[in-house]
Amino acid sequence: MTVTGDKRQETGHPGARRYTCAEGTIEIAVESAAQWHALAVCLGRPELAYEGSWQVSQKSPVDGPLAAVIASMFAEDTARRWRALLAAHDVPCVIV
Repeated sequence: MTVTGDKRQETGHPGARRYTCAEGTIEIAVESAAQWHALAVCLGRPELAYEGSWQVSQKSPVDGPLAAVIASMFAEDTARRWRALLAAHDVPCVIV
C-alpha cells in the first residue's frame, strides 16, 4: 500500500486511485485503454491518450508526475461534477 499525503492508496497506478476535488473526493478505476482514453478526453487532456499511453500509465507511480497532472485537473471542480462527467464518458468512478 502506498501512502499519499493523508490518504491511503491501495493501487499501483494513476488511473485507479482516489483524487481530492475542489469539494469531496473521487475514486477512479480505469481498467482498459478505452477507459484511459475516455478519462483523458473527459479531463480535457486528450494528449494523455497517445498510442501506448495506457501501458505507460499502468507503470507510472501512484504519486508520480502523471498522477500530479490528473490531480490538478480533479482539483478544479467538485467530486459530484466529476462523477457526472466521468459517468458520461464511461469512466468507472465513485464519490468517496
